[in-house]
Amino acid sequence: MQDKGTLKNTMASANPQNISLALHKRFLQRFIETHILGRFYKIELTNFEKGMADDAVVQKYIPAISQTVFYSLLLVPALLILNTEIVVSVLIPTTMVAGTAWFSVSLASMKKKFEKFGMELTKHLFVAFSLSLMMLLLATLASLTAPLWQPLIPPALTRSILTQMVSAALAIFVVGKLLFSIFSGSLKYDINDAMLTGQNEVAERFFKQSLSLMFITAQQLRTGMPLQVANYYLGLCFYEIFNNILELKITALKSVEKLIEEANKLIRNPSMTQEEADKIVLALIQLFIDLCSKGNDVQEHHSYQAIEIELDCLNQNTREDRKMIDIRMSVVLSEISNLIEEFGPMLFDDHVSEK
Repeated sequence: MQDKGTLKNTMASANPQNISLALHKRFLQRFIETHILGRFYKIELTNFEKGMADDAVVQKYIPAISQTVFYSLLLVPALLILNTEIVVSVLIPTTMVAGTAWFSVSLASMKKKFEKFGMELTKHLFVAFSLSLMMLLLATLASLTAPLWQPLIPPALTRSILTQMVSAALAIFVVGKLLFSIFSGSLKYDINDAMLTGQNEVAERFFKQSLSLMFITAQQLRTGMPLQVANYYLGLCFYEIFNNILELKITALKSVEKLIEEANKLIRNPSMTQEEADKIVLALIQLFIDLCSKGNDVQEHHSYQAIEIELDCLNQNTREDRKMIDIRMSVVLSEISNLIEEFGPMLFDDHVSEK
């Protein structure tokens, strides 16, 4: 037997209004996924990519379109009763501003931790753009079909002060919502842009210093080199990588500084035994893996997974000859290079200090 609380929740969920709302959302979701994004969903997507698309549909497009329809309906009385020339004159430049903002906004460089904030930001701009388009469409329809509907409206209704005031208030409310969405989205985009101040400069320096040295070292390891030269190159390579990571002001400073000193041992004493050198290099590779962001976009990246596989092989296959070990390490460096090139400093966002 159900208790009163459970029965009450069941009855609330069966409320016709809730059912109608659920059907409305389901219809919009099906319409967007089938008709608007139909070709997109036919592409072979990874689980992560499909998840991102589904989240955008559910969290951004459906609420935004629902808001657009609701606020547009509030404008109908003004279009039928008032002189709409002023509304149209406001809408045309507003639509241009909203459209420019929407099509120019890009969150490609947004930090992972601001992902939900970015969804909210783009939602505001999308609402503004779609609402301005819908309002412009309604104003156009009202103007072109006026001979059809104007005779149906009682003259007393159009002359009523109360009707005019209510219609004007609703129109002002809708236009206010439109302008606020543009303002809110612009402000949020600006604060995100402020969070990226200096990031491009850091990324450029990171790329120049790390990528070129990793590429050279990986090539040298593949072609074969004496043990001392290999140790020196590996030490120099990881020394540059972790020094550049330190510039990002990550929280794991002590661990990084300790392994920078280990990399220095390879540089200062490249004639150490293979076992000693391999132990240091494996610890450096493991630290790099530990510092990487734990987000799905990094964890599921083929380069990240390749590094984990090669690191496991280097730890387990202790009887491999020098040539095979060098090949595996060259692969690790190449994949590290790929990760840095694709994600840049954002690769280590989980460990960047908030201060």
